[in-house]
Amino acid sequence: SLAAGACPIYGPVFPIPTDLMSSGTIKEALKAINQTISSSFKSENSAYGPVNSTAAYTLHIFSLDSKEPLLEYYHDGTTLSNNSGVQELDGDTIFRIGSISKLITVYLFLTELGDGLWNDPITQHIPELRGRDKSEENPVDYINWDQITVGAMAGHLAGLPRDLVDIVGLYANTDTSFGFPLLLPSEYPACIVTSEKYTCTRQQFFDAINDRQPTFLPNTVAAYSDTGILLLAYALESITGRSYEEILKTNLVDVLGLTGTSFSKPEDVRGAIPFNIALSQWARDLGATAPMGGLYASTSDLSKIGRSILNSTLLQKNTTRAWLKPTSYTSSLYGDVGRPWEIYRAADVGPSKRLVDLYTKGGDLGLYQANLAVVPDYNMGFALAVAGTGSHLWLDNLIVDMLFPALEAAAREQTDASYAGTYTVRNGGNSSIVLNTDPQLPGLGISSWISNGTDMLTAFGTLLDSLGLPANIPVPLTPSALRVYPTNLERETDGGTEVAWRMSLDPQVGTPFTGPFSACSSWFSVDLLVLGKFPIDEFLFTL
Repeated sequence: SLAAGACPIYGPVFPIPTDLMSSGTIKEALKAINQTISSSFKSENSAYGPVNSTAAYTLHIFSLDSKEPLLEYYHDGTTLSNNSGVQELDGDTIFRIGSISKLITVYLFLTELGDGLWNDPITQHIPELRGRDKSEENPVDYINWDQITVGAMAGHLAGLPRDLVDIVGLYANTDTSFGFPLLLPSEYPACIVTSEKYTCTRQQFFDAINDRQPTFLPNTVAAYSDTGILLLAYALESITGRSYEEILKTNLVDVLGLTGTSFSKPEDVRGAIPFNIALSQWARDLGATAPMGGLYASTSDLSKIGRSILNSTLLQKNTTRAWLKPTSYTSSLYGDVGRPWEIYRAADVGPSKRLVDLYTKGGDLGLYQANLAVVPDYNMGFALAVAGTGSHLWLDNLIVDMLFPALEAAAREQTDASYAGTYTVRNGGNSSIVLNTDPQLPGLGISSWISNGTDMLTAFGTLLDSLGLPANIPVPLTPSALRVYPTNLERETDGGTEVAWRMSLDPQVGTPFTGPFSACSSWFSVDLLVLGKFPIDEFLFTL
């Protein structure tokens, strides 16, 4: 919920802060985070949940404007194997990253093919799925492949089985006390990942998928699906004529200089291996299913991948902007779904209580957990990995709670230094404007605005009120009713960098938001009034 009087346009309300390590506000926040993590391990408790200090943890908080982490933290725990793997963690220690592999698979698809194929039917790119029309007579038991698009699979919207490939091994259960009947060997799934290997060929996989039921009709609701991501990897191979492993190496590992990311198991001496190799599932070979959950990576590599996404190192910037968007919702106001992003909303950041979205992908396999998060509003993110029986959720929440308000404050401080002040015309006319920031409000405020001798806060407010656009606007306009926010439009000129901002009107000034139809509607007012060909709400600054 937004504070009364704050109705910003969605997205950053200040220019994204830079040179974070020179900010006293950020330094203090990082110091506090480091101390809080240490005390949480010592007490085995935190404000965000219990902490298992026996597990091994690595954490990197990274920013786009720094090659070095803003913060790195390593906790060795007490369960790393004495017989194999590392004994002391660092950024290059390798973990199993589980379903972060899904994010890498979608990323590889975009690097190789772009996002122009999202609306293609998957049958156009996977020959094995063509001609399967039983769903026309029986949509409950059979999947309608012709209606499933490439993008729906990438975004968990295809209505496909979660796990066509059996990893859990429930089929082999012989304990009837759970209430399940015993299966005949002929009823076992065709595709199984055992403790040693993956038992399915590509053809067997496509034969087996005939026997699995859909979960929903396509494009109904997001339902997590390993199967969809594996099919996306098969489509990538079919379209390019190259193996997934080759594309991983050439498009990601080699280009970004990744030293710990691989399809196959790396040397044991480089890994974080809790307890032992077998129990940890360090060596469990997922074979052809690796694109959905079997890759290996270090925290340093995950940070490099996160930076490359924020920086559009491997993609066109427009592709990245489109990718960092939700494609579906969940039943929670705080969670959305992307391709294949798990999107979480920090809903009360800073005094203005604005929304900040985290684009994340978590992963779990055996005794490993990992998470990669990128935050476009701040051009930063974090990567963490856990080996052992610990959870990372307390650490995710700690970072958001302690760092995001500091990032918002640093952005306001830099905005105040670069933009706040009194602007007057050079030719001696009676035109001026005073811009400032307010610690309690987003964006720039206008405390005075004179144009050709006219008080524009009164004149503009009267004009808007006469048009009824929007309702409940005070006359004269107040700084809380009229805010100015950055856009991402800029250009280089002989005089410096010209950047464009847009003014936003708040129709809910002083009124708490209650009920669905009282949602913040500032997005309606962008470019609302234009004088000839000149938008009245556009502010251009040259830095």
